[in-house]
Amino acid sequence: MTSIRFLGLLLPLLLHQVYSEEAEPVFRAEGTVIELGYCFGLDYIVVYRCAPEGDQLLGNSSADNTSVTPPADLQSRIHIINKQYLIGLQISHLTHRDSGIYRRECWRNQELVNQHTQQLSVCNKEVVSEEIPVKKGDGGVELLCNDTSIGLEGTSVRWYREMFPLYTPTLFLDSSVSLDPLVEELQGAVEVRDNGALLLFDSSKLKNNEHFICLVSRGKNCLSFQSMHPPDHSESRDMFASDGDRVVLQCPSDGNNQQWDTPLGKVNGSSVEMYISFGDKSEDFSLVIPAVSDELSGDYSCISSSLEVQYLLVLCPRKESQEKVVVEGGSALLECDVDKNASQPVQWHRREPSGEDELIHDSKDETVPIPEDLRGRLSLSENGSSLTISNLEAKDQGVYWCVVLEDHEFLEEDDDYKEDYDEEGSGEDEDGLFWVDAYRCIFKQETNLRSTDPRADPPVTSNVTAYAVGAAGLLLVVGVIVAVIAIIIIRRAKATANRDTAISMDPCAEGLTQNDEHRGIHLL
Repeated sequence: MTSIRFLGLLLPLLLHQVYSEEAEPVFRAEGTVIELGYCFGLDYIVVYRCAPEGDQLLGNSSADNTSVTPPADLQSRIHIINKQYLIGLQISHLTHRDSGIYRRECWRNQELVNQHTQQLSVCNKEVVSEEIPVKKGDGGVELLCNDTSIGLEGTSVRWYREMFPLYTPTLFLDSSVSLDPLVEELQGAVEVRDNGALLLFDSSKLKNNEHFICLVSRGKNCLSFQSMHPPDHSESRDMFASDGDRVVLQCPSDGNNQQWDTPLGKVNGSSVEMYISFGDKSEDFSLVIPAVSDELSGDYSCISSSLEVQYLLVLCPRKESQEKVVVEGGSALLECDVDKNASQPVQWHRREPSGEDELIHDSKDETVPIPEDLRGRLSLSENGSSLTISNLEAKDQGVYWCVVLEDHEFLEEDDDYKEDYDEEGSGEDEDGLFWVDAYRCIFKQETNLRSTDPRADPPVTSNVTAYAVGAAGLLLVVGVIVAVIAIIIIRRAKATANRDTAISMDPCAEGLTQNDEHRGIHLL
């Protein structure tokens, strides 16, 4: 759920004054990094640290680097991050002294658009995050804060919770003040034990996607913090598209207040660049991007109170597509125009009848399962640059594509090449390694398999056979005509004989004879 908290920093929260009780609590361990908010699609960012003597300017992305001098304790630890449409400020190698209140301002055309305040607590360590146990019946849910210092003299525990849609940490219990919840709705719904280390919740009071954080302190010194999250039911997928492609990000509908977080902000209806499909069914809340462009690449999340579906949309240069006509029962070789000796990661995808994209192979990830209907029929080259599908079935026809990526690279902090990547977007992890975006796409290439069904067209006969069939048909028709004429002649002869006999025996037949002559052929 990290992406939710990250995207929450993009919310335009308008604050006119800075007070500690208005600041969003943020927790980090010593030696790590913090990004003090981001400005999306604006001109520049300005960041201050609040101090008793007044605001201290930490950075201004619109100014020359030499014109801004951060406080002495932060010099060489402040970095301006400017990646595509996001501008941020980063403080690395955090220490306890960095705990305090910070204000981030976003500006456009010399006007303040929004500002956001954070209260940073730097702790000795971060305890490994744990999953909240699954609720069973009415037995309740236990939340345990794992720190052996709890209960020692001078220690206290603070409990925070984060809820959809903002996921802003909200303090609801402080053992240094009371063991009773500070939030009215939780009073009587939670039992506090072991000096605040253990919480026993009434399971009916817990909400979907609710997160918890416990913070252990001794006086003003933060000893540790730990996050607790519900079972992860989120889905995360990578989508690769070329400029101008139409992309549909699938997501089921899930009640009220559902929304999409996108690189352009939040979407719950429609805009020029994208819209919610809603589809023919009320269960559909998919996001449609009619034409992908560079500014639309990035992270997407479909979020509600009970689900989160995440996508990373990566823009790929397009390579000329291919088309292959195959025969049912035969084989098809799909090739990607990449050097056979190259080591770049290659992924193969296909489009399902439902319109969803399915990953069928990743040369750098052996855990990707082969789709069940292709097992035993799919073989790949050593580096994944080509694949063969054998015993082709009618359902195998459709669009397949390969995506060629650059390797994930790590550069040491003092690497001479690090500066080459800073402009393109990189980050620093806790070990001082700079990472380069793992999903830099080299190209995407499509192959369309089109099946020829031998039953669709009748077999083509030779000219000789056609003439023979035509002659036989003609003889048959002639025979039928001759037979009909013969029958007519015989019947006419019999009718004439009968009329002659009738005239000689009956004098009244004269009138009949006259009528027959008048009627002529109609008597036959």
